[in-house]
Amino acid sequence: MSDGRSALRFQTMVPLNALETFLDKECRASWSLKLEGIADDLNQKVVVISFDDANDIARFKAGYKSLKAQYSS
Repeated sequence: MSDGRSALRFQTMVPLNALETFLDKECRASWSLKLEGIADDLNQKVVVISFDDANDIARFKAGYKSLKAQYSS
């Protein structure tokens, strides 16, 4: 990213409000979430999460698998 922040771009079925709650709990610094696309069935979304602290990416990745499992069928 041009502002020097670390970012992840990925597809997810996790609702945005659940992602935001998870980020609030797991991240120590500021973050931002951007919705880039959504499937016709509204299930899959493409999101970009930017992190002010690169260590927050590791924290996010460590906990995301269990969050994702809650919304997988």
